[in-house]
Amino acid sequence: MMEDDVMEIEQLIATLAPLMSMEREAENCQSNEEYRAFRRRVEDINQDALDGLRQFIDDRPDWGHTDMQSVYYFLTKHPDLIYSRTDQGVLTALINEAWRGKRGWKA
Repeated sequence: MMEDDVMEIEQLIATLAPLMSMEREAENCQSNEEYRAFRRRVEDINQDALDGLRQFIDDRPDWGHTDMQSVYYFLTKHPDLIYSRTDQGVLTALINEAWRGKRGWKA
């Protein structure tokens, strides 16, 4: 990765971190109604994270599946994003949604 990529990954982490932190709150929802209210509350933050992930890849037209996998593994091991297995599952689902169909990415 080039220096610009590292800087943009740090920006991407800054975009993803608030959502990852908020997603931990979902584990405390006691009912479907409470969970739906939670989802509505984080909808904009979730969309910002998806947009950031998509833009990160769109800004790298020369990157292929292997490059994307490298970023995926980097993000899913980053201490600012991952505190538990649940976090890893949330981040994986987010990345899969954002990158589905891009350069051969499959969920």
